[in-house]
Amino acid sequence: MLDRTRSVKRPVVWLIVGVVVAALAVLAGLAWRYRVDVLLWHGEERDLREAHPEVPVPEGAPTVLLLALDGVPRAVLYDALRGGRMPELATLLGGADLRHAHLEETMLSTLPSSTLAAWATIFTGEPPAQHGVVGNEYFARETRTFAAPAPVSLTTIEPVLLTYADSYADDLLAVPTIYERFRQVEPRFTAWVSGSQFHRGADRLLLAERSTVVTAVTAFAAPGDDDAQSMEAYAALDRECVETVIEALAEGTAPRLLTLYLTGPDHFAHGSVTGPEEALARYLVEIIDPLMRRVREGLAQHGALEDRAVVVISDHGHTEVMHDEAHALTTAEEDNPPSVVRGAGFRLRPFELEVDEGHDFDAVIAYGGAMAYVYVADRSTCATAGTACDWARPARWSEDVVPMAEAFFRASAEGLNAPSMRGSLDLVLARTPERGFEVYLGGGRTEPLAQHLAAHPRASYVAFEPRLQQLTDGPESAHVGDVILLAHNGDEPVLERRHYFAALYRSWHGSPSRGDSEVPFIVAIPSLGSAAIAERVRGPLGEDARLDDVASVLADLLAIPLPPSPSSDLRED
Repeated sequence: MLDRTRSVKRPVVWLIVGVVVAALAVLAGLAWRYRVDVLLWHGEERDLREAHPEVPVPEGAPTVLLLALDGVPRAVLYDALRGGRMPELATLLGGADLRHAHLEETMLSTLPSSTLAAWATIFTGEPPAQHGVVGNEYFARETRTFAAPAPVSLTTIEPVLLTYADSYADDLLAVPTIYERFRQVEPRFTAWVSGSQFHRGADRLLLAERSTVVTAVTAFAAPGDDDAQSMEAYAALDRECVETVIEALAEGTAPRLLTLYLTGPDHFAHGSVTGPEEALARYLVEIIDPLMRRVREGLAQHGALEDRAVVVISDHGHTEVMHDEAHALTTAEEDNPPSVVRGAGFRLRPFELEVDEGHDFDAVIAYGGAMAYVYVADRSTCATAGTACDWARPARWSEDVVPMAEAFFRASAEGLNAPSMRGSLDLVLARTPERGFEVYLGGGRTEPLAQHLAAHPRASYVAFEPRLQQLTDGPESAHVGDVILLAHNGDEPVLERRHYFAALYRSWHGSPSRGDSEVPFIVAIPSLGSAAIAERVRGPLGEDARLDDVASVLADLLAIPLPPSPSSDLRED
């Protein structure tokens, strides 16, 4: 647990909380409105450890800037860099010709390719089945709790507020963060985090000022079709995050690892009327690139740039979707997933963060864009309405899992209980008693994913099997539920045939597709050339780079060894 006894010189108003809360609510298409006084909730800028004087970086010790860009696909960023449209980022990486940078071409996101699962993987060095944050929201049956670090189906802002005020997202992790792991080996290791949901073990969590709150809240509370207005709201947040870091550098000793997390690209892409690819390219060139000059100058001004390696990473890409009720699989009671669950005879948990301990629900749905998780109870423990189920017991295959899988299979095949869901699902995956998740074929029949894909290949899917294993094979794999629904989304070349589990939006992600999964990973080292950097990072990455490898690369750059990962046996070449 974190000790919050230290105070920090600079007062904080939670702009980042307000903007992230609002953006997540927009993602879910929520109809509720925000109160400005809630978003202006005050606190103290948080030092995250016990009273511990900041120490200078030991002479000769390597340092790293980790630039975390939310929602940026590999192709869009690399095209902008190589095309000379992001000269400031290129300069931060060592020069316009990128001769001191390696642009990795094999890095893939987690499955699901969603924000919280991916960043949890990056900031722990473990895959979802190990760290436990398997999506933006999920159900923990062992405690009967619904976790929503980035709510999609819910209308509450509480989890996001608590992520920054009281480490809600951090507390969901079942494993240490990279900051804790590094300090385990090097007690005097120092780290600052700007804006990231995962920061446990770092020295300081840097947030932003109040100066852009009114503009940001206005843009998020009443989203519309004005891209210029929404871009400025997101840009204001990202600019303030950068300025906060620079101010902190002026007040203290620069850390060995500085994490700068910028959310603007993702939020702008989700709602832009131009589509995600054009929106992301525009945001990177017009907003992110000028900020990189400010980052470079701020680091240099305070003596924190020389010989500092720079690592650039993202969490997922984007897939354009239709902004209408025919393609959005929402939480509405009629003609949507809830009606499928109830039509199959299950009692669905309300879409609320908390329900009474005695609530008799025997099914739960967690939404996540291209994917959704469905959980079923052993209904023999709660056959009578009004009786709370024993969720500690696993669901029975024939009596509980099959009826739910069959209901969604038929909903997609023939529109049963939800006519608009006909043709909406690419795959229904069901957890079998002995073989784990397999493709559900109807009538209680299943087949292994490999066998199914061999007969029915998806050209757009990449490394589907090994990433599904990293999601469903591990100590926390119960968090993904008993049935996984994969919408026709990233697999579908025709826009009008794509669906997504959320309210109305213009872009989503979460699928195994290349568009959602291929993310940038750049390593720049001032003293080395591109080829030498590529050779250096290849060892930690291996031949099939995944986000859980990023920690090993950081460890190598910082010259701090990490203990072997308990998930190493889950990697399939």
